[in-house]
Amino acid sequence: MNNSAVLRVLDWMKEIEIGSGDLTTENVSLYPVHVQGELVALESGIFSGKEVISALFSPAGERVKLRWNLNEGDLIHGQTVLCQIEGNGAEILKLERLVTWIVGRMSGIATATRSAVQFLEKVGKKLVPGASVSPIFEVIDRIALETGGCVSSKHGLENAIYVTQNHVKYAGGLEKALKHLQSEIGDIRKKIRFDVEVNTVDQFKEAQKLDCDAIHVVGFSSEAIRELFEHTDIVKMPILHLNTILDFQPEFYDYFFRNCAIEALTGNINLIKNLLIIQYEGESK
Repeated sequence: MNNSAVLRVLDWMKEIEIGSGDLTTENVSLYPVHVQGELVALESGIFSGKEVISALFSPAGERVKLRWNLNEGDLIHGQTVLCQIEGNGAEILKLERLVTWIVGRMSGIATATRSAVQFLEKVGKKLVPGASVSPIFEVIDRIALETGGCVSSKHGLENAIYVTQNHVKYAGGLEKALKHLQSEIGDIRKKIRFDVEVNTVDQFKEAQKLDCDAIHVVGFSSEAIRELFEHTDIVKMPILHLNTILDFQPEFYDYFFRNCAIEALTGNINLIKNLLIIQYEGESK
C-alpha cells in the first residue's frame, strides 16, 4: 500500500466529511464516552479495506484500538464480524460513515474483481487494471483490485506514459505525440513505459509500427475486435479492454492477447453492505 498517497486521500476525505469538527458528536455529550463496537459485514463477498481503515484511525493513536478478525482478501459471509473497535466514542462516531463507505466500496470492487479473475483464468487470460478510474479514489480502488487478484502494473503516472486519444488529437497525431515525448524524455526512455490507447483497427496498425511498449484496445465493438484479431497481422500483443465481463465472447478465448481489463469493476460498483454497531457502557446486548 502506498501509505503516503492513502493518508493524503484519507485526510482529504476527513476534511470534506468532518471539516473543523463534528458539531453533533462533539456537543451531544459533556465528556468523551468510552465505547466498544463491531464492524459487521451484512453480505457475502471478498473483504478489502483493513489497512485503509487502520490508516484512517491512525491519528487517534491509543484513543482507538482495532482488533481485526479477517485479513485482506478473506471470504466474508453475511453477519461476519470484521473488526472489534474500542475507545473514544467521539473519535469513532465521527468516522462512522467513512468506515462503512470505504469497506463497502473496497470489498465490492474486490468481490467483482475476484469473479472476473476466476473467469479469465479459465480461458488463459489475466485481469489488469482498466483505463477508467475514479479520480482521488483510485489509490484505494487499486488496493481493492489487487486484493481481488488483478495483476497491477508497477508503473504509475510518475514513471510511465499513457497516451489517450485526447493526447493524440492535442499533439496532431499519434506519431507526433510519441516522437515529441521521446525527445522530451531523452536518455531515460528505457526506464519509462510507453502505453498507447487505440480506438480503431487502423490506429492499432499505426501504433504497432511505432516505439511503444503496450497497445490498449479500448472502446472496440465485438465486430471490431473480431476484425482486429482475425484479419490483422498483429505483431505487438494488445491489451483488450471490455466494459463488463459479459462482453467477453467465446471466440475471444483463442485470440492473440494475454491481458484483459474490465472497466466496470471501478465504474459500476455494488457496495458490500456493512454496519458499525456501537455498544455503550451499561447497555445490554
